Amino acid sequence: MAKTKWIIGPGTLTIYPKRNLRIVGLIFFVLIAAFIFFLSKSVQGYSAGLTLGYYGFLLLIPLLLIFIAETKVIFDGNSRVLYKKIAFLPIGSIPFDDIASVEPYEVLGSGFNYKLFKKSNRHGRGLLVSSGYSKATNANLIAFQQEVLPKIDELVFANAPVIPKQTIYDFKFFREEGGVYLLRDNKIGSFILGLIFIGATVAILFSPDFLANEGSIQKILITYFPAAIGLALLFAATSNIRFDKSQRKIIRSTFAGRFKKEYPFDDLIRFQVIRKTTNLIYSGTEVRAEIFLPAKNKTTILNLKSFIGTKKIERFLDEANTILGRI
Repeated sequence: MAKTKWIIGPGTLTIYPKRNLRIVGLIFFVLIAAFIFFLSKSVQGYSAGLTLGYYGFLLLIPLLLIFIAETKVIFDGNSRVLYKKIAFLPIGSIPFDDIASVEPYEVLGSGFNYKLFKKSNRHGRGLLVSSGYSKATNANLIAFQQEVLPKIDELVFANAPVIPKQTIYDFKFFREEGGVYLLRDNKIGSFILGLIFIGATVAILFSPDFLANEGSIQKILITYFPAAIGLALLFAATSNIRFDKSQRKIIRSTFAGRFKKEYPFDDLIRFQVIRKTTNLIYSGTEVRAEIFLPAKNKTTILNLKSFIGTKKIERFLDEANTILGRI
């Protein structure tokens, strides 16, 4: 079970967010030690130096995990600075005035943890300040929420000045036309790729001998799969999203306006910022609108914009909230 350890002092808070790696490291240490013992009994003929070097390298892996388990985040209320250390080694610091928030962060398919975000990159990777949890009823999580989060608020945010958001007049992500704000999105690449994929299907249909030696299922897949991809790309390339202030609606149009879906401003619940990974490698961040559908008594998700980096996301959200009248 993942557990976060913390120590609360009069003017300090120390959090150990990776203590669960201790158990993992110890398990690996025992397994590797047993493996080394087996090798020492069954494999002969190597020099003592080479053997010891190999065994030492194998044992270094669990020892490194145990060392990383001593990662700690120290909130020092006297200096108003956050310090990050791995055991006794300092690896960074953040002034309290540069801290934007401490929020739960969803981990795809494995629950969530708490992360600290800086004002300069509020939607970036963040700094881990808790272990991961799969259930909101976890006793250690409840204690963390009741003890640690209020202490962070006391040390970091209690005396921080409140800086109101400024109304935006110079829009970078929207184009304004008579009270209607069109979301800028370059889709020329998707449009061209869509035509290429559809063209591939057309070329195959006009060349019947091209798949003469393939089975019927293979013919269907190879012939029509590119067209399906092409249509999906054209669908995305010919869609747009507008924020209409006069009607107070978000309007999503596809195929040059032939199909429309409209959502009142008042039904917008929140914006979601979703960090995506592919094979554990960062592949971009999406901003989505979570919208309530009164007629169906459920919510829907509207994808607004994708970002490769994260530093411009806060500006995009400020522009959208300005149009919505929330700033």
